[in-house]
Amino acid sequence: MTGKRVAQPSEEFLTEWGVTPKKKKKSNGGWIALGLIAALLVGGAAALGVYANGYDKVFPGVMLGEQSLGGYTREELEAYLASDELLGSRVTVTADGENLGQRTQRELGAYIDSGKLAESAWAVGRAEGAAGWFKNGWTMLTGHLGVRASTDIVVYYDDGVLRAAAAEMAANFDREPVSGSYELTREGIYATKPADGRTLDQAALIRSIAALEGGPGELEAAWESIPGQGLDMEVLALELNAEPSNARYDIELGKVVDGTVGVSLDPQAAQFALDAAAPGETIQLPAQVTYPEMTAQEMEAVLFRDELSSTATSVGGTRVRRNNVKLAGECCDGVILNDGDIFDYNKVVGQRTVERGFGAAPAYVNGETVETIGGGICQVSSTIYYATLLANLEIVERYAHRYAPSYITWGMDATVSWGGPEFRFKNDTGYPIRLDVSYVNDKITVTIMGTKTDDTYVKMTYEELSSTKYETEYVETDELDWGTQQQKQSPYTGHNVVSYRNVYSGDGTLISRTQEAKSNYKSRNEIILVGTRGKPAMGVTMPEFGGDSGGGTSDEPSLPSADDGPALPDDGSPGMSIFG
Repeated sequence: MTGKRVAQPSEEFLTEWGVTPKKKKKSNGGWIALGLIAALLVGGAAALGVYANGYDKVFPGVMLGEQSLGGYTREELEAYLASDELLGSRVTVTADGENLGQRTQRELGAYIDSGKLAESAWAVGRAEGAAGWFKNGWTMLTGHLGVRASTDIVVYYDDGVLRAAAAEMAANFDREPVSGSYELTREGIYATKPADGRTLDQAALIRSIAALEGGPGELEAAWESIPGQGLDMEVLALELNAEPSNARYDIELGKVVDGTVGVSLDPQAAQFALDAAAPGETIQLPAQVTYPEMTAQEMEAVLFRDELSSTATSVGGTRVRRNNVKLAGECCDGVILNDGDIFDYNKVVGQRTVERGFGAAPAYVNGETVETIGGGICQVSSTIYYATLLANLEIVERYAHRYAPSYITWGMDATVSWGGPEFRFKNDTGYPIRLDVSYVNDKITVTIMGTKTDDTYVKMTYEELSSTKYETEYVETDELDWGTQQQKQSPYTGHNVVSYRNVYSGDGTLISRTQEAKSNYKSRNEIILVGTRGKPAMGVTMPEFGGDSGGGTSDEPSLPSADDGPALPDDGSPGMSIFG
């Protein structure tokens, strides 16, 4: 039943109204009660102290992290602290959005001083002395009432284990940068787009793990980006763009080297294609690639394998002239021409000087016989010219002598002089060729070595279109005695000749006959000096000299030998009339 509680009137109120309030009698019961309570407390504390000091387990309320150790015997405590459970909390490591794995603290190298930790937990509630007796009881009581006594866990890490764990995670995470690169293949140009690399900051990761408190956790490891080196298409185009060329003989190295790959790369189009690729992706660039038809190895197998031609001419004249021919031949010996190269006789032999060993020998300049340094070397150029015709090579530049030479077939000679005329031919065989020039027993021999790809061969022929006979001129001179005569200038008949290059197959079938060159050899009159010194008085008959003017009794004099005059000029210009 619910009702209001009525308040009692005060003593002042009763007195005022004439009512004397009753006085309560004092009593000793309260003190007795307090004494009993104190006795009970002292007795309880004594009993609790007795119980606490005899307690052989970990006191209630002792905590290790979130784990209660109260009630553990000493053996159970030590077993628990030595178990994997204590350091079994897992740590998850991530970097750049990737999970690098989960590992327990113990797997990361964590360990504790279990003995020291056990002593610390066991020491709670075990104070010594009289005061400690009561204190231990109080610790027991408060422990049962929920008061917690935490024991700190000090975690240590094995440096080697922790570093190994960090290195393992870095090995799975780290990525080398991909630099922009290219590869030139027979199929085309393949380029790789740059891609950034990355590296885990192992030192920072180790510090973060070592700073972890107990319990599971997640770490975001620090890392660095490593940029990949770019690929400059403008530079690549400058490096690669080239016309294709086959393997060639490197004269300085003395061996065959690979040719040039032909490349046509548009840098703008190539850059556009590469930009569209993913980082690290390899794509084929839009480009035209042409590989040489022959490698160095293939050329090496057939290098100078075949004799393309060989010809020889006899060398006459003075000792100096023969030495000039020998020196010029030595300059040409061993000359190698790659396919497409042009042989330039004047450049190969060089300027003929006394310092180089050349001497003065007779040469015909503008129809006159003069002593010229290097006289005679046209015989070498002519012998080479004939050999190049037989080797079916392309003639770039050639001029005939002013007078028909005696040491070689008409139409097969080539006159030269420093400053012009020139003799040049081109190697158009597709392979390197080599000139082998030798001078033995007053004979100059030219052999062209190369690589034959078929069984064809060349024969040279000529036709004389017309001829111009010489005349004999008599010139009086007081340098000779009366009645004597002396030939001052030997005669030459002029010949208008056309030469032909005839190409035959291996079975002797004529494949082609083409006009090679025209050679217009001039005629030259014979000059006879007639002596007038000691001429007798008037009336004495002049002695008769043989032969009719205009050619003598012979319709065709024999061609002069090299001893009659130089066969090779070395002076003059392209406009000068020269006979070698």
